[in-house]
Amino acid sequence: MNELKLALAVVAFISAPAFGADADSKDQLRQELEAMKVQMQKLQARLDVIDTQQEKAALTQPTARTDMQTAPQSVVQTAKAPSDTTIGGYGEAAYNSYRRDSSRNRADLKRFVLFFGHRFNDSLSINSEVEWEHAVTSATDQGETEIEQAYLNYSFASGVNLKAGLFLMPFGFLNQSHEPPVFYGVERNQVETRIIPSTWREGGLGLYGSTAAGFAWDVGIVTGFKFSKLDDPSKPLAATHQELQFASARDLSYYGALNYRGTPGLTIGGGLFTGNTGQGNATFKTDNTQPDFSGINARMTLWDLHARWQQKGWDLQTVFAKGKFGDAASIDQTIQNFNNANLTNRPLLPSEFYGWLGQAAYAVWQRGNMSLTPFVRYEKFNTQSKMPVGFAANPTNADRVITVGLSFKPHPQVVIKADYQKFQDNPINDRFNLGLGYMF
Repeated sequence: MNELKLALAVVAFISAPAFGADADSKDQLRQELEAMKVQMQKLQARLDVIDTQQEKAALTQPTARTDMQTAPQSVVQTAKAPSDTTIGGYGEAAYNSYRRDSSRNRADLKRFVLFFGHRFNDSLSINSEVEWEHAVTSATDQGETEIEQAYLNYSFASGVNLKAGLFLMPFGFLNQSHEPPVFYGVERNQVETRIIPSTWREGGLGLYGSTAAGFAWDVGIVTGFKFSKLDDPSKPLAATHQELQFASARDLSYYGALNYRGTPGLTIGGGLFTGNTGQGNATFKTDNTQPDFSGINARMTLWDLHARWQQKGWDLQTVFAKGKFGDAASIDQTIQNFNNANLTNRPLLPSEFYGWLGQAAYAVWQRGNMSLTPFVRYEKFNTQSKMPVGFAANPTNADRVITVGLSFKPHPQVVIKADYQKFQDNPINDRFNLGLGYMF
């Protein structure tokens, strides 16, 4: 509209002499023309500023959460956009067919997850992950809605990063990279769910970074476990995890992890987590109908070693993890006395638990973005590998599992999976699995 007015004024000014316009009219037109020129100059200046801002944003905007030591692969692959806010996510569905008891067969939308990140400036960002499990969440359904990550990240010029909030623990491979196209098998492996809980996150402070020699490190102080919550001896840490939901924090924990990635395709590393889990007998002090664990600290220590080699279509992986609860004898004696007095059946706490796995995969077919990769995995675990004297372990909490399957990817971020799992010590769990997943 301003351009049209300017053009008409120019025409009027030029043609004025031909139509005998007087001097006053020409002066008025000249003034209007000058005023419109000023307006056009201001408008052009504003457009130049907008263009400059957009160009700068496009150049400086990260692909997504690149400052995150725990950034899921799906977010890392998000396309560049002229915005400081990024969105990603993943999801998976599965069908399980049990070979010895078809009444256990089930189909489930296991997870639907969204990632949200925002960069306030070149140093400060926030990262979050919201998850819905099992399709429906309500008071009468088994579904869950949970925040798996929500933390601020500050990157120093030295390459060191500070994170504060709720974040994933750096143990094994699966806990920090659990998007379906990233791991093999329809179900997450036994070792990195029963021994290393998945997904395991804590609230606190952490420092992390990397060196020019190829080492990546991560240390911090965080919330810990609460042994009085134990309700499932098949997953001792998952069952005592507090998830930062009104977490008892009298006893904090410490962790450290170190990985070497200096050779292309190779990762070798390990981690250590330790802290008391008694939490000052908080459960009994809140509800005195519960067992009284006065004076028991129950330090829990978990460590893991892991290695992975990816080269020329091969993907070889191994993980070993072992945990230990202190004061288990005192705890289990208290639980047994409570069970006898109240006719209850509260589970016992193990002194030690462990698991390990070996896995091999090879991409037998690739065409463009598509691939077909069969794999085989052997794992052994025992969540009650050592019990206090006088207390027996439940044999169903130990097994050796062989999984054979394949992954077909029509796109690197989409996967269709199939596998068969043989439970050698508890064959009632033998099953065939089908699944699909995606990340973006």
